[in-house]
Amino acid sequence: MGITLLADKSSVEIEWQDGATTSHRLDALRAACPCALCKGHNPAESLNLTPEDFPDIELLDVEVVGRYAYRFTWSDGHDKGIYEFEKLRNLAAQEGPAEASK
Repeated sequence: MGITLLADKSSVEIEWQDGATTSHRLDALRAACPCALCKGHNPAESLNLTPEDFPDIELLDVEVVGRYAYRFTWSDGHDKGIYEFEKLRNLAAQEGPAEASK
């Protein structure tokens, strides 16, 4: 299992333990931040972020959190979101390109 910043520096690819891979655009990942600051404590407080809010976002660091998640450090200074592995796989299916098989 591992995460790789792609050459264009606008996407990452995650290789999962089962051999599957998912690709994620950085702007879409940043917009999908699951932290309370971005999502609010209830749906009415959500910032409703979109990928268009982050046209020049860069990924500065990736940290593994336990056995279940990644934490990303972004060029806008944000680093609070903990992206659970299951959420990342679901995001890949929503944002496209589709999850690749083994």
